[in-house]
Amino acid sequence: MKRYMNKWVLLGLKVIIALVWLACLWTFAAPILSEAMAGLYSSQVAMRWPYLIMGILFLVCVEIAFAAVWRLLSLSGSGTVFTAKAMPCVNWVLGCAAIATALTVLVSLCFLISSWHDATMPAMDYYTIALVLGVAVLAEIGFMLLMVVMKGLLRAATDQSSELEQVI
Repeated sequence: MKRYMNKWVLLGLKVIIALVWLACLWTFAAPILSEAMAGLYSSQVAMRWPYLIMGILFLVCVEIAFAAVWRLLSLSGSGTVFTAKAMPCVNWVLGCAAIATALTVLVSLCFLISSWHDATMPAMDYYTIALVLGVAVLAEIGFMLLMVVMKGLLRAATDQSSELEQVI
């Protein structure tokens, strides 16, 4: 089987994924962050636990997606990326991205609604957090669209690869 990717590129990507994955395992910081947010603004006290749960679920989605990407990198390294084995991995990444996007939208809506009339939150903080959450949602939607395109390209390459194998 022909190898499609340089082994050093694959190794570099695997190191980066492993480091980010380890950082995602650092979920014990999530309760600290949700408590800090609740302590800063009175409107966020009731939202501490929902933010915490959604944050941990988001990190779980990232970890599952990284496991699927790791599998794709392994398939690429062995030269079997253009087979049917790769499609479930891409589906897992897309599913995790969709769930993570939904969680970000939910956090955004919770924040926007719960903080709307909070006198303790400066307007600049409110608009900055809302902007960051909005940009995150747009980035996640862009990532999902990119993955849909990549899935189509993978499907086309897999079809062409299997057709060539039949001819040869």
